[in-house]
Amino acid sequence: MSRSEIAGAGPRLATLAGAVLGCSCLVAASPYPGTAQVERWTLERTVTIGDAFDPETGLTRVGDVIVLGDRLLVTQDLERRVRVFSLTGDFLGFIGRGGEGPGEFRNVGSMGLHDGRMWIDSGSRRLQYFDAEGRLVSSERIEGHPALLGATVQGVLQDGSRLFKHTVSAGELVESPPKPEAVVLVDPEGLPWDTVAMIVGRSGITQFVGSGWTSYVSIPESYRSLLSVAPDGSGFVVVHRTGATSAEPHTFRVIRFDARADTAWAHEVPYDPIPVPREWRTRHVEEYVHDFGEFRGFPPGRVRQVWERAFGRLEFFPPVGDVQAGTDGTTWLLLRTGVESSEWEVLDESGHTVARADPPPRGSIRWADAESLWFVERDELDVPYLVRYLIRRP
Repeated sequence: MSRSEIAGAGPRLATLAGAVLGCSCLVAASPYPGTAQVERWTLERTVTIGDAFDPETGLTRVGDVIVLGDRLLVTQDLERRVRVFSLTGDFLGFIGRGGEGPGEFRNVGSMGLHDGRMWIDSGSRRLQYFDAEGRLVSSERIEGHPALLGATVQGVLQDGSRLFKHTVSAGELVESPPKPEAVVLVDPEGLPWDTVAMIVGRSGITQFVGSGWTSYVSIPESYRSLLSVAPDGSGFVVVHRTGATSAEPHTFRVIRFDARADTAWAHEVPYDPIPVPREWRTRHVEEYVHDFGEFRGFPPGRVRQVWERAFGRLEFFPPVGDVQAGTDGTTWLLLRTGVESSEWEVLDESGHTVARADPPPRGSIRWADAESLWFVERDELDVPYLVRYLIRRP
């Protein structure tokens, strides 16, 4: 059944069809085809942006990162604006400021590219579009079915359709089993087409309950599904990381969708689960106890108990730590190769493995194209930096 047929069949059938697409009923090739020609790529560090003491280049919490022409745009949600740099790291200015008017942001959500312009989810159910010079071009209301209220924009596809994700609360993610999050495709007029994926799996969120308050903190390992939307709207990727319960060979699932939200390819990928050693678990418990101390009045002994219980649930490491949908049709997967090691595996437009590369330390990918990558890295004081790596092929 085509997407148009699903849309004509009504929302119930559309939702069911989308749920099936994200479940274990999906038929896929296994393992990756085309692995005989895998290259080893080198990532060359070339540009670093960030200075903890400079009000212009100093970064706060980094959200989305996009390249528009010769400019690098970086969302800063704590400041409710976008920082603009040259591709060589020169500070060029800001886009937006806090507020409700044209060119102002109530908050800073997702950001991407559409028709040569930057779009940003600026809160108040608005998408605002800016040109490469940072000038406001247009502002559009985010229309849609009332069922989408509370859902967040994840991306704008090349035909103007939008991807929404129904975000569940931290409390719902702590529940067992945690609630799924639907990824819904909506046309430019705000009419839902179908549910194209479901975000499922156990999260790494830990709950602290005190007298009259509840706080949530995440540990670094999670089996929650991953979602990455190509910033130019050329497609998106979903990775389902079901938890292994034994050391027997297991699989995870990767699905690449094209610019029309149709399935481009899907793979069931076999891997050997890597057990979490007791020493690794003990070390991380000690680090969290040290970092959080007496958490909001919690006695140290209770803090330790919470972290021991959280890390005690982790028997095997998740097979994938990160994913990025590239603007050139590639898919970058950060695969765990050992207790303390990982590597990037690069898939082409057809889902074939074409290359592997060692990851930068303490970094997460934000942008990938045919020539370079932009990472967010953190130093020993947890200060964020943006780093550009050129891709060196054999």
